[in-house]
Amino acid sequence: MRKFNATPDGVTAAARSQNGRGIPSSHQIASFRKVSAGILASAHLAAQDARPEVSKKDISLVLKRVAPALGIDGTAYHVLDILLGLVQSDDFKAGRRSVVAISNLRLAEYTRRTARTVTRCLKKLVEAGILAYRDSPTGRRYVYRGRGGQAEQAYGLDFTPACFNLEAFKAQADAFQHRLKAEQEARRAVTRFSRAIRDLAETDPASFHGYVALAEDVFDRSELTVSDRADWLQALYEEALRLLETKESESNQEDMSCAGDIDVSPLFITTHPDPLKSNNKRTCSSEQDIKFTRDNGSAVELALEKEPCGGHSDYQPPKPQAARHGGGKRTETNLDGVSIGLIQSACSQVQTETGHSFTTWSDLCRAADQLRILIGLSPSGYQNAVERQGQYLAAACLVIVAEKALRDPEQITSPGGYFRAMIDRAGEGKLHLHKSLHGLV
Repeated sequence: MRKFNATPDGVTAAARSQNGRGIPSSHQIASFRKVSAGILASAHLAAQDARPEVSKKDISLVLKRVAPALGIDGTAYHVLDILLGLVQSDDFKAGRRSVVAISNLRLAEYTRRTARTVTRCLKKLVEAGILAYRDSPTGRRYVYRGRGGQAEQAYGLDFTPACFNLEAFKAQADAFQHRLKAEQEARRAVTRFSRAIRDLAETDPASFHGYVALAEDVFDRSELTVSDRADWLQALYEEALRLLETKESESNQEDMSCAGDIDVSPLFITTHPDPLKSNNKRTCSSEQDIKFTRDNGSAVELALEKEPCGGHSDYQPPKPQAARHGGGKRTETNLDGVSIGLIQSACSQVQTETGHSFTTWSDLCRAADQLRILIGLSPSGYQNAVERQGQYLAAACLVIVAEKALRDPEQITSPGGYFRAMIDRAGEGKLHLHKSLHGLV
């Protein structure tokens, strides 16, 4: 038969060496336990008289939030949940002892595990600073309550350490959630930038194939974290964009013509105004020197017309355009029939991919930079569209192109060119976004 000492010499000496004082006789640790620094720290907290007064609800919520950060999962989490259900709410009040008296065998029956497994789980909870052992001289766990319901004698598993560590657990849980969110954002960034680099390589393999090789090398480096990979890929993508803008600038100096759709004849636009058009038209920017492919005629409504590119600068919401050629009939604006609710319903895949929810126009505009990267559009290309057609229309075109590219990447081989074609059509007053959105819905 095992013998239990009220204050084992080894435990008392170890406790004094850690905190400069012994564990009072009111809180005892059985001699059969193999103590550790964590067990002694919890025992020291449980022996304090000035225990913070907390509620069972707060303790339960915080412990369940911090459990993943402490590595408490599986059976250990199951045991913790059972103990939280058994402890009484009034026992967390001042002057009372929050002790649960349940045997390891009973916990083993509840969890469908062995008693040895339950013992290891309890030790893990004690070393984490959630529980403390409060052993009786015989090793049994029991609670004797008086007439008022207050525990006169209580031996078992004590939640007092969790009351002292409550604020520290809150901060640890918040930090853990923040780290999880940062890692999730980094994984999304890795997906966006790697896809954008591949799209650039498909557009111009000779110039950007090396960037794909560098991106693959980033994935092969196992010592990099997810955040490190996101930073490397973002740097690669920004460098590739600078190269693209340099090539566009050089191409624009050599040839000032706008690039038309492959299925139509090339257009040669000079800087002289067309006498048939009004003088407030201007030529296309150098951003439109990138060619794009229209696959099977499904994007006819977005194809470039054989007219000079241009459009006036208009800020959201777009104003109605005057009738062309002096006619009295009013043409519809580019955002007629378009609401943010329609965009939210039509572009579900984009919202899933980016993690944004387009509940307001402001939400859509804030996601524009991420959508621009998703379709491989340069910052100057998007800024040009905003200056020509306003922020709302540019963002709406951007999200439509991104949604179509995600649903069928083979349908739109050059999303950036597709976007610029939509902006050109908007400048002519021939863009019907509501039809495209209803088609996506």
